[in-house]
Amino acid sequence: MPKLKKPISTEQRIIARQEMFELLDAGELTIGQAIRRMRREWTGLSQSRFGKIAGLSANTISAIERDANHATARTLNQILGTFGMSLTIRPKAAPNIAQNTPTKRHQ
Repeated sequence: MPKLKKPISTEQRIIARQEMFELLDAGELTIGQAIRRMRREWTGLSQSRFGKIAGLSANTISAIERDANHATARTLNQILGTFGMSLTIRPKAAPNIAQNTPTKRHQ
C-alpha cells in the first residue's frame, strides 16, 4: 500500500484546483481521476478514512476513482461535497461563430 502524502497548502490547492478544472474541461482527466487526486493530494486520506467522512465504503471510493463504477449524481455529490463542490451541468463553450461563418466579399 503506497504511503500517502502530506496534504498540500491552501495556496497549492488553489493552483491545483484550477489546473484540475482545466484538465477536466479538456477531457484529459476523468471525474474518478480528479476525485483520486483531490483525496490523495488535498487531504492525504486513505480511501477507507475518506469513505467514512463521505459516508461511503472504501470499495465504492476505489471503484469511482478507477472509473469502474457508474456512480449516481447523488454519490458523486456526496464525495464532491466533502471538497465544497457539487456536480453541475453546463453548456459546452459555444464555437466562435465569426470564425466559422464564411464572409461575403463585396465586389
